[in-house]
Amino acid sequence: MHLLEETLLAITGVNEENQKNQKEYIATLLKTPDGLGKLEKMNIQLSGIEKEYRVKKKAVVVMAADNGVEEEGVSASKRVITQYVVEAMVAGEASISSLCKSLGSELFVIDLGIDSTRVFKGAITHKIMPTGTYNIRKGPAMSREQAIEAIEVGIDIVRELVEKDYNLFAVGEMGIGNTTTSSACLKALTNLPLVELVGYGSGIDERILGLKIAVVEDAVRINKPDVNDPIDIIQKLGGLDIAAMTGVYLGAARYKVPIVLDGLISGVSALLAYRMNAHARDYMIPSHISEEPGAKWIMEALCFNPMLHMNMKLGEGSGAVLVFPLVEAASNLTRDIRVYPEV
Repeated sequence: MHLLEETLLAITGVNEENQKNQKEYIATLLKTPDGLGKLEKMNIQLSGIEKEYRVKKKAVVVMAADNGVEEEGVSASKRVITQYVVEAMVAGEASISSLCKSLGSELFVIDLGIDSTRVFKGAITHKIMPTGTYNIRKGPAMSREQAIEAIEVGIDIVRELVEKDYNLFAVGEMGIGNTTTSSACLKALTNLPLVELVGYGSGIDERILGLKIAVVEDAVRINKPDVNDPIDIIQKLGGLDIAAMTGVYLGAARYKVPIVLDGLISGVSALLAYRMNAHARDYMIPSHISEEPGAKWIMEALCFNPMLHMNMKLGEGSGAVLVFPLVEAASNLTRDIRVYPEV
């Protein structure tokens, strides 16, 4: 049996009895009813994951890989930028590196298919396709077997980190062209008009945006993904980063740890994981609403209300890690706040 199949069978929902009891207890605390809003709801969610959940160690997992569709000119950046950003990440000099330092989180960067023969010191190598995926405008991004392998990398990374006492996760990505692949996956998942899904990504202009929409349209038409099969969608339209992030969400649900969503690409992976097993959503925490237009539809599909509105569109897990302090604050509410006195 594949690790993926085992995982999907092993995922169960959160403990609803714990959540009911926690909600009743919060109502006895010395504060206005529902006065802490989303923090209270998060505390109840966490109690369903683990009865007395407390943050031990925090991890941001970044999945890095190149995308063949980059050759269509859909990005303002060339694929070599994937290498440059990963170099900066492992050197502690990228945006997500800075945020992780500020917020007390460890950063783990996984090379699934960066188009380079180099070994990036400080990254974890799980090379599935040596130069990244194929061009989705010409055919499938990868084989079904490669898609499953990438998903299983994500599941296994969570297992390894949980065994080292990490129990709060966020997932991000790095790979030029991945707003195109994620938009194509989102089209298959929602069938919404492309003008509502495809955005400016790396800072493209109106001309390139028109090209990007056409590329996504062609990719969906040519590959004809089975919209009822998330693996088929990933295989035909996605990226190795999307596949592996999907695995991280599934792994978090299997090993019963909370995981924070980031922006568009992370969100597409979350939606794919949810379509594989609906209980995966129970372990997800939304962070911010990305500036990418497709992000709002992901939040709607998952019935999530984002915690933050930061006008962010970077990816890398940068929005997700900002919510780590809120998760810690939420987890401490019932430990720190007095019960309302009898009067």
